[in-house]
Amino acid sequence: MRPKPNPHHKLDERNHVEKPLLDQLYGLDWDIIDLTDTKQTPADTFRENFTEVVMLPVLREQLKVINDWLEADQIDDVVKQLTASFPSTGLIENNQYVLRLLLENTSASQNRQTGEQSPTVRFIDFKNRDNNRFIAVCQFKVRILGTEHHIIPDIVLFVNGLPVVLIECKSPKVKDAIPEAIDQMLRYSEQRGAKGEGSAPLFYFNQMIIATCRQQAKFGTLTTHNEKHFYRWSDPYPYTLNDLDHGSGSPNDQQRLVAGMMDKTNLLDLIRTFTLFSTNDKGQTIKIVGRYQQFRAVKLAVKRLLEGQNPRERSGIIWHTQGSGKSLTMMFMVREMYRHPQLARWKVVFVTDRTQLENQLNETSRSIGFTVKMADNINKLKELLRADTSDLVMAMIHKFRETDLTVAFPQLNPSPNILVMTDEAHRSQYKMLGANLDKAIPNNAAKIGYTGTPIDKTERVFGDYIDKYTMRQAIDDGVTLEIVYEGRTHNAEVTDQAGMDQAFTDVFSEYNLQERLQILGYGSRDAYLEAEPVIAAKAKDMVQHYLTHVFPNGYKAQVVATSREAAARYKKQIDAALAASVAELEQSNPNRLDLAQLSKLQTDVVISGSHNDLPHLKAYSDPSRHERSIKSLKMGFGSKDEGVTGDIGILIVANMLITGFDAPVEQVMYLDKITTDHGLLQTIARVNRVGGITKDKGFVVDYVGVGHHLKKAIDVYDEREQKEIIDTLSFPEEELRNLQSSQAALMSFLKQQGLTDITDHDAFFDVFYDENLRFDYMQAFKKFAQCMNLVFPARQALDFIDDYNKFAAINVLASKHFQDERLSMKGIPPKLRAITDLYLESKGIDLKVEPISIFEVL
Repeated sequence: MRPKPNPHHKLDERNHVEKPLLDQLYGLDWDIIDLTDTKQTPADTFRENFTEVVMLPVLREQLKVINDWLEADQIDDVVKQLTASFPSTGLIENNQYVLRLLLENTSASQNRQTGEQSPTVRFIDFKNRDNNRFIAVCQFKVRILGTEHHIIPDIVLFVNGLPVVLIECKSPKVKDAIPEAIDQMLRYSEQRGAKGEGSAPLFYFNQMIIATCRQQAKFGTLTTHNEKHFYRWSDPYPYTLNDLDHGSGSPNDQQRLVAGMMDKTNLLDLIRTFTLFSTNDKGQTIKIVGRYQQFRAVKLAVKRLLEGQNPRERSGIIWHTQGSGKSLTMMFMVREMYRHPQLARWKVVFVTDRTQLENQLNETSRSIGFTVKMADNINKLKELLRADTSDLVMAMIHKFRETDLTVAFPQLNPSPNILVMTDEAHRSQYKMLGANLDKAIPNNAAKIGYTGTPIDKTERVFGDYIDKYTMRQAIDDGVTLEIVYEGRTHNAEVTDQAGMDQAFTDVFSEYNLQERLQILGYGSRDAYLEAEPVIAAKAKDMVQHYLTHVFPNGYKAQVVATSREAAARYKKQIDAALAASVAELEQSNPNRLDLAQLSKLQTDVVISGSHNDLPHLKAYSDPSRHERSIKSLKMGFGSKDEGVTGDIGILIVANMLITGFDAPVEQVMYLDKITTDHGLLQTIARVNRVGGITKDKGFVVDYVGVGHHLKKAIDVYDEREQKEIIDTLSFPEEELRNLQSSQAALMSFLKQQGLTDITDHDAFFDVFYDENLRFDYMQAFKKFAQCMNLVFPARQALDFIDDYNKFAAINVLASKHFQDERLSMKGIPPKLRAITDLYLESKGIDLKVEPISIFEVL
């Protein structure tokens, strides 16, 4: 890297964000054209007018560098093909067209020097980085078609004259800096539904967009319209954090992202290997760029394949937590392998039990020119393994008969050029098939296991870890949420008579279990967990928790019952508890719950069926009913789609939907089933999906005692991995401590400014004239509000309500006084808005700010 300047950064967009970013790009050997505060002309950026978005002279020059046999008229032809022969007027179609040309190249009619017919013409030299030209332009002016107006994106990055990256910078003082930057880029690309406000052609060539305010920096693509699908780039691999110029603290998000994504080699790799188009579950075309853990894992795994001296050295485990895109990682892996001549001849065998992965691999493999061959039975798998070809084979293990998995395989293929990639490598059926694969392709094949949970300490058949992306890292990246784990049972192994009298029975622990159950009048654990009176008591407790902690903010719930019978009984008892609660709330509704929505709230049961089921179970095993209920649960309250409403708020299951089920609107899981190991981790991960601005954490409420014996429940893991898992869970007492410390931090900040009377509004206004202090106050209050949202309405939160309401009054009054929307109550969770509104009304303070709906952000 070139040395870069290190000025004192002011907290504004230019000095704090834009200039340091340009300096870092300069250090990475980019050519910088900084047009800030200049009266720019098109010639400053190699253009004839501001309507043009490509640096045509640079493109022509680099085409000649990369393809030195091209003559002037041939260069004109291929330039026209890339810049003036788009298939449609649609932004996404034209963007796909450009990416296809960049990756698959084009051809000229003839190499006039050698006589070769239809020789390949490359627009970017992916193999020889230095044959390309990298230019960063600050304040790139582009005319809005059909007008005399212009857009001026902050920074646009060009490779060979093509605008492949657009970066929008914001001061960290701006309210919602990242969402505002994203909205600005949507305006630039004319994706807000209005024409004449941007330049769609600028985005025909775009491969990624970046929103940054220095401490936060996130990337997406032109089809990413919501901040929750923009991602950090936390690890600048192959650089380390120590390689970055970060002074005494840790490097900020912007430095990490620029080093990891805008390094010339990495950027070319991201475009070539880690960018693809796919279709989402709504049938929309989306563009995807791989995330840092996918990039790093693939690079490390391919490095092993290239450098390993034996199958063991070429094998290993990729542990990427749930929700981190393992199927895409497998696809990127194949792409990267086929870029290396020595790996391009390998046979790759996928072992999976997920139809979703089958579809994804089929779709994405076509984009790199390969077809996945499906083995949906054991004979087909043997046939495909035997073939001495370099192809992609998918063993659809869920379609195999269990007896087939145990039948011994003969030796089928001794080639060392085979890679077996196993999805969710810990599952038991893979152990059976794995032993047979060892016989079929003896000792020569490399094996890479992908898993969303750590591998048992006894199961390291794949070798050691190639890469880890843990639950803690996913939480820190904002990809998943921390989980608050709340126990509703006493601990059977701790003598606490009062606790035993008040709580449900700990049935996880085997300690005196039979004796304890007999005292309660039950002969077995299952009998206790299925007992109608027990279920009735727990259902009442669940509904009370749901209506106070989860429903007010618009989120939903899942109940995990011990059996199908228990699931059916839970529906009956939860429905009764909901009806009783509605009746009570109609008499008194102090927290202003939405009774109209609550009265429409429905529950359902999703369980598997068998031929001999009794009628009361058979009703809940209908696949078409499952489909409608799951769709309803995933929708927001009050929404409607193709005849399905979002009225289902609580779904009750036994074994189904515990794993592989993704519903961001689900915030709480009520666990009434003994669950351990991988199953426990996958179960509680149902509530950790990011799902809107008021969903700060997920909740697991435990009715069987797993929480008291968490170490025992995950004892199959090494101690270090157990710690990593436990560190991603918090407990109510920790949330209370966080609330106390956030209040103390806010009070300490105010005391430093001489503010000791919270009701002295004029004194606050005097301090708030300093915009930096006003910003610091808003950050401290936001943290306090988040902590309140997690603890309230628990009785421990009542001690903080008075201060919270007084601060809310300050916010509303200051918002009007300074005309500063950042101080408004917009975005405060509805659960807290109810108590705040009552307080403000009692003080005669007019809000005039409508509360935000959760559905605007889901």
